[in-house]
Amino acid sequence: MAHNMTVTIDEDLWKKMKNHPDIRWSAVMKEATREKLEALEVLERFAKKSRLSEKEIERISVELGRKINAKIK
Repeated sequence: MAHNMTVTIDEDLWKKMKNHPDIRWSAVMKEATREKLEALEVLERFAKKSRLSEKEIERISVELGRKINAKIK
């Protein structure tokens, strides 16, 4: 069963998205949601086995993600 969801987009972001009508933005959002949920599942599994708090693990993962993204660019 599929469910619908309404998303509010800021005007600036909307204008940028409109510059790329060839992109299926709903598909992009679905994939981003899927990736985020997968990352959260990994964090939850790690948190169960760690002495770190979930907030600390999330902070570390965000910092690591930013460093990885910076290297990729």
